[in-house]
Formats: sequence, structure tokens, C-alpha cells
Amino acid sequence: MTGHHTAWSSGRMRARYDDFADWYDGFVTGGAGQPVARSADRLLARLLGPGRGRLCLDLGCGGGAHAPALGALGWRVIGVDVSARQVDLARRRGLSAVVAGAEGLPLADRSLDAVATIMTTTDVDDLQPMFTEAHRVLRPGGRLVVVAAHPCFGGVFVERDDHGCCTVHPGYRDHRRVAEHPLLGDGIRSRVGVVNVPLPVLLNALTGAGLVLRETAEDDGDHPVPNLLALAATRADPGGV
Repeated sequence: MTGHHTAWSSGRMRARYDDFADWYDGFVTGGAGQPVARSADRLLARLLGPGRGRLCLDLGCGGGAHAPALGALGWRVIGVDVSARQVDLARRRGLSAVVAGAEGLPLADRSLDAVATIMTTTDVDDLQPMFTEAHRVLRPGGRLVVVAAHPCFGGVFVERDDHGCCTVHPGYRDHRRVAEHPLLGDGIRSRVGVVNVPLPVLLNALTGAGLVLRETAEDDGDHPVPNLLALAATRADPGGV
């Protein structure tokens, strides 16, 4: 589930994820990150729905942790990621995946029925190029589903207590990359850094790319506030669908 630095063009970001690919794969498939990953899968099921054999791009596929959930929904899945090491892991899982940046997807215009991107938004300095590319490769009426760390409750400036309640510290309004902070924790953020994404930045990048927001959802976890936010948007269909 790799993101990108200025639309995944940064060699340094690519190298960082390559360095931690095996650790992160274990973290999301069997470690402390697994509950959040499964929660993300359930959001995909709610907002993306059945594929019926149609084609879906897993944008920022990482090691392919979410490909089984997409496949179980009936989608034919292909993946792209900036990290060659993570793409290698995804291929070992049977996912057809290539190394590519979101600013230049190796796909034809209007060639996909769906795009799913999971836990990538906090890796991206500028979200709109990624969403613009998603718009380009979607067919009219095609759906983009974004599953992200919740900007209000899952950002780097949010501190949670043992009961799952949270305190939002100063910094939420700042759209910037954070490499060091006491609240980065001991997961992937402390290893590769994170971009703090206020909610308006996320929504405006989506609509600014020409996509039409259709549905939103938060995770179904046991905490009093959600960890994840999901958005479903479509490319406008000239036929009115």
C-alpha cells in the first residue's frame, strides 16, 4: 500500500518503501496493521461493490494485500506501485502488477471500469495529479474508491488514548509532509514519513480532477471515532448514467 512523493516520482520515496517492503507486508497481512487492512477491505466491499468480471486497477498496490478482497468481489485486478520490491511481492501473490508512478499510468484512456487506492493519500504531496490520472483511465461512469487514513481522526497530529478516544493537536490544518514527530508511532509512518492531509484538501483534489463524489463511508471499527474514511467518485458519463 505504497503512496508517492509528488505523484510517486521521488526516487527517495521509492527506495524507502523498497527498504521496508517485507516488514510492511507482514505488518498488514498478519501483524498489528491487519485489523485496519481488513477494515479497509470491508469499505471496498461497501463502496466498490461487485465486479462481475470487470477490470479494476489497484493503484498503489504495494505487496498486493488488498487484491484478494477485490478478487472476492468479482473484479479482475491489475496493480501498479512505485516500489519494485513491493510489486515483486504482489506478483508472488499472483497479482498482475507493474512498477509505475501515478502521474503516468501505463494504461490507455478510458480502459478501466474501476480504480481502487488504499492508504495512499498520506504519501502524496499533491493528490490532484493522482486523481487526474485515475479520471483519465476510467471509462465514463467508472468508479474510483479511495480508502484513506481519516483526515480528522487518523492524521499525524491525532493522539489516541487506550479507549480509542482522540485528541487533535495543533497542525491538523497544515497540508505538509512530516518526517519527524512524537505522534508518528512505530509503524510505517515513522519509517517513511507522512503527509498531513486536511479534509478539504482531499475532497478538493478529487473534485478538482473532474470526478463526481457519489458516496462516503467511515470504518465499522469498535473505536468511538473512526480510523478510516472512504470516498467513491465517478467519471461523468456523457450519456447521463
